[in-house]
Amino acid sequence: MKLTHIAITNWRNFAHIEFDMSSRLFVVGPNSSGKTNLLGALRFLGDIGRRGLVAASEDLGGPDRYFRSGADSAAFVATFNDTQNSAEFALFLRLMSAGPKSTKRGSDADQTFAFPMTDPLTGEPNDRYLDVHQTITAGGKKPADEGESFPVEDEEAQRTRVRQTLAGIRYIHPNPKKMLERSDRYDPDHGTGFFQHAGRFSDQQLDAVVDRIRPIMASVVPEIPNLSYQRMGLGTEVVFYSDTPVRGASGVYSHEQFSEGTLRLLGMLFDLATLPRDTSVVLIEEPETFLQASVVRSLPSLLAEVAMNRDVQMVISTHSPELIDSELVLPSQVLMLRSENGETTGELLSESNDPRIKAVVSAGLPKSQGIDAVNGRTIPLGTW
Repeated sequence: MKLTHIAITNWRNFAHIEFDMSSRLFVVGPNSSGKTNLLGALRFLGDIGRRGLVAASEDLGGPDRYFRSGADSAAFVATFNDTQNSAEFALFLRLMSAGPKSTKRGSDADQTFAFPMTDPLTGEPNDRYLDVHQTITAGGKKPADEGESFPVEDEEAQRTRVRQTLAGIRYIHPNPKKMLERSDRYDPDHGTGFFQHAGRFSDQQLDAVVDRIRPIMASVVPEIPNLSYQRMGLGTEVVFYSDTPVRGASGVYSHEQFSEGTLRLLGMLFDLATLPRDTSVVLIEEPETFLQASVVRSLPSLLAEVAMNRDVQMVISTHSPELIDSELVLPSQVLMLRSENGETTGELLSESNDPRIKAVVSAGLPKSQGIDAVNGRTIPLGTW
């Protein structure tokens, strides 16, 4: 199933935000407007789908860390569709000063329960409880010319697919410095233990991955015309290299000599090429980081190809006009965040009532012009 609509209430700096989703969504906005927080909300839903609410909440430090400041509740509603059916996942959380001492659970599809909170420093229980109401509602998708819904053949199957879609949300944000750190446990959020992670793939899998990303690396990084790999030690770690001498030097050009931009591109391409089969949504944070503008302009076609070939959706945060001004990126695929009075709102460019945005969209001008007119920031002269 595909995510078609998201509504989020009282998550970090968002009092409320909702938007439609298609194959790709590009999130733009000023610094500190909440782009990372928005991706974080989707990551939270993914963690709930994989490991459950308790683990997902504890990883973030508890509701005090992710509820909007001053709020005692939060809500997440996600709508899903396929060719014939629709479903809705709804999660409502409320902090209670006192609550039941036992957990009450409904059916797997409709749960209302409470569990005690613990002090984040001491780990001791306190007198607060997080009340949770979670539902997964299966329903039919209405035909355009009728008011009746298609019958749902198997509601439990629909609920299972919703849970699988949530569990398939993946985050890609490789950090070049973290990638070089050795670790037996791979951290997909930042890339720690990346080269040990690569070593866990078979030679056949690695050959296929390197064959796929080699021409991209060769086009983007002239110093790496022939990306290759070699296993080290017991074969549990991989070194990526190019066997073509660089600037007249002898020997090979290994990943330890790659620039931060080259390392990050390698990590991002590798993660995209090795997405688990159950991936549903890919979250990518600022893919343009460290890349020159001409390379960034080619990213929309690459991302569109990955989304189509792997049948995944993508949510991508960016500051780059080269990325969003691509003809492959539609106004309905750009979510513009706006910060006012400490709160952040968001709207798709195609649905904006701001005359500056409407003028740019209707005239077919670069989308970044309208975004800059609304959200543009500059450093004032004479302040240093």
